Amino acid sequence: MPHYCPSWSRTQRDLFFKCPTSWVLTYAKHDRQSSFKSLHTVSEWNLMLRSLKATIVDQLEALRSGIEWSESVAQFTLRQHLKNHIRLAGRMVGSVRAEALLLFAQHRMRLFWRTDVMVELVGGTYPQWSVLDRTESEHVDGYDLYASPDIAYFNGSKWCLVRFDMQGADESEGERLETLAMVVWSLQRQGLPNLESKYHLQTIGWRKGAWITLSRPVTEQEVQVARDLIAKDVAAMSVCAEASTRSMAGVALANDPAECLDCKHKVRCLNGNTLEQKKRLRVAKLCSEDDY
Repeated sequence: MPHYCPSWSRTQRDLFFKCPTSWVLTYAKHDRQSSFKSLHTVSEWNLMLRSLKATIVDQLEALRSGIEWSESVAQFTLRQHLKNHIRLAGRMVGSVRAEALLLFAQHRMRLFWRTDVMVELVGGTYPQWSVLDRTESEHVDGYDLYASPDIAYFNGSKWCLVRFDMQGADESEGERLETLAMVVWSLQRQGLPNLESKYHLQTIGWRKGAWITLSRPVTEQEVQVARDLIAKDVAAMSVCAEASTRSMAGVALANDPAECLDCKHKVRCLNGNTLEQKKRLRVAKLCSEDDY
């Protein structure tokens, strides 16, 4: 088994708490590049959302280089991203369904560029800003932290760290932690301030048919709490990864059978059993060698 290198991301955290076994098979028994591969079968809707975000990021990068896209260029790029995402996911999506997905994405994309932050960026209000790569990590306290903002801009007194939320879900504990983790990440980033007081947080999220911008100030105390929570997550993941080297039978399974439905490890893990049957087999084999 490749050596496990401790790391943290919102995706990792969510999977770890849903199913430690799936987390181990995805992150602790694979090379580092597997961290960014799909954890589950991706729905057509999520493929559309990924394509939308990829197009927005591409357009922002072009804007950062002084190139403004026409609507036709943006729509062409969106269509290409959707085709590529569908192909890479190995999905068969009919032309009618694909066109419907594009219509949803095009509508959201038009509204996205009407948000205050985007209007100000396009208008040159913030000459100092950057598009950041969400797959780039920063090394923090012995682990790699994947919590980059999507963009960062300087508003004259502070750096605003902006996250794009394409899902439209109500803010959860995990999302709040991810937002604060952007500050922990940025404190380590070369070229960005190393003081919590120099940051402000924003989330541009799709909520009930519109893009809503949520803003929050940053305090040193809450950033430290986030840092401590992340460290606890990493410690728990490391213990789980170490336990898996002795026996997978000692690693917890999911609590909810629904987590198994689209899991990419379902065949390997359950081997034709139900989740409850697998749990009973695990108990029977706790003292045996790795059952995988």
